[in-house]
Amino acid sequence: MLVVDASAFASWAFPDEGRDRVSQALIRVMTQEESATSTAIFPLEAMHAAGRALARGRFSPAAHQHVLRLLSRLPVALAPMRVSPLEFWSWSQPLGLTPYDAAYLRLALDLEAPLVTMDRALQRACHQIDHPVITDLT
Repeated sequence: MLVVDASAFASWAFPDEGRDRVSQALIRVMTQEESATSTAIFPLEAMHAAGRALARGRFSPAAHQHVLRLLSRLPVALAPMRVSPLEFWSWSQPLGLTPYDAAYLRLALDLEAPLVTMDRALQRACHQIDHPVITDLT
């Protein structure tokens, strides 16, 4: 089981990223060799990033459609947040995470699963609390 965030998906799916840093993990998810889950905000964050990349001319409308097709076919289960907002805020702030990023880490902790991310703040937080993080499987 892996927990996947939107930055990992972008590094794999966006045609201009030019990195294979987490591609092996996501290919294993796509081929269902590895199960994956994410927060309920995952598809929204991934779509937002793809839309911003399209608006900035990072890739063509055809590439944008390809990214959305990949996202729609990625077999990632979506988990609800089961922590009160006050508890969640109190927990995430000492780690220096946005609430969005903290949601991915909290889910990974709850599931005792590695977090697949390219986000530097999330990587730092994982190291700070000694939680497994996947940033490079090539």
